[in-house]
Amino acid sequence: MQPARRRRARKSADDNALGIERKSLNYGDADFMDEQPRLIDLVPRRLTTLLAWLVVGVLCIAGLEALYSWMPHLAEMTGDGQIATLDLDDEGSLAVWFSSVTLLAAAGMAVIVYTIRRWKVDDYGGNYRVWLWAALCCVLLSVDETASLHEGFKKLMIVVTGTTITGNGSIWWALPYGFLLGAVGSRLLVDMWPARLSTGAFVATAVCYAVAVVAELQWILPDTGARGVMVEEGAEMLGDVFLLLAMALHARYVILDAEGLLPPPKPKKKKIRASKREEQEEEEASPKSQPWFGDASEDAATDEWIRVEEAHPSSQSVLKRRRAAELEIEEEEDEDPEPVASPVQRKLTKQEKKALRRRLAQERAKREQKQQKNW
Repeated sequence: MQPARRRRARKSADDNALGIERKSLNYGDADFMDEQPRLIDLVPRRLTTLLAWLVVGVLCIAGLEALYSWMPHLAEMTGDGQIATLDLDDEGSLAVWFSSVTLLAAAGMAVIVYTIRRWKVDDYGGNYRVWLWAALCCVLLSVDETASLHEGFKKLMIVVTGTTITGNGSIWWALPYGFLLGAVGSRLLVDMWPARLSTGAFVATAVCYAVAVVAELQWILPDTGARGVMVEEGAEMLGDVFLLLAMALHARYVILDAEGLLPPPKPKKKKIRASKREEQEEEEASPKSQPWFGDASEDAATDEWIRVEEAHPSSQSVLKRRRAAELEIEEEEDEDPEPVASPVQRKLTKQEKKALRRRLAQERAKREQKQQKNW
């Protein structure tokens, strides 16, 4: 808490202890201050509102492009034959103002994301700091739009080195800008990845900026005059609009995530299959009791546990319960002087298990009938 706020809180606590009520003569008890909008209230919650932002931005860009195309006809009405306000390539035009304001708004959205994103409980590496870097980059681009920093840096490097390297020398500012924005943007894209809408808008921003840089370097539409300027400035302004949209979409995403309003993530199919496989292995490894007939307490007292090796080689054995009926059959077979070993060395099928249970039940019923006759 800031020192001024601490002093106000301490003073209000002292006033409450003394029973003193302080009210403003002009604003009364100032209860309306609790109803003032918060910073996060500036972020639209509805996707239709954000879509309206995109439509308005595209319409503004189309209007500026149309005015630039009509500028030669309108300039005839002026004394000097030009209109700097409508010139997309002029530093004092409406297009520059539009881009500068859009980039400043994007910086504000990045700051809002930072204020919420830094409270994420599993961000042990402090990855939320990239949003401060994103806000600073947006401010730098906004200042560059009005002050044309990249043009001054280009001319300085041409004078110092005596070469333009290629084209008109724009490569001098394109390389450092590409390195800085690429480093921050790639890290920002990783943090945005769970939010697919903001990720898509951010990728669209990168594509628009790439088209603008390529047009500035005259790698496409060389020596086309007004058409090349329209492509370059239009792609740049459209990239600014998509950048603002990406920041607003991600601000909306983190706010909904912090409030617990996002739907839970769907489990992956691989994990489901793995869990099913583990359950099957546990069922095979766990001791299973065969169904029997009669009193369960009598049979449980005479049951015996044995180890059964699996069909495939493994380090663990499987426990199997042998019922009293099976033990009695074994005793009868032990009395036979010439026991015959079973040639089958595999697991029983379901039909074989049913047949075995049926045979054991029949033999048990026969033994019970004999015992009743003896009695």
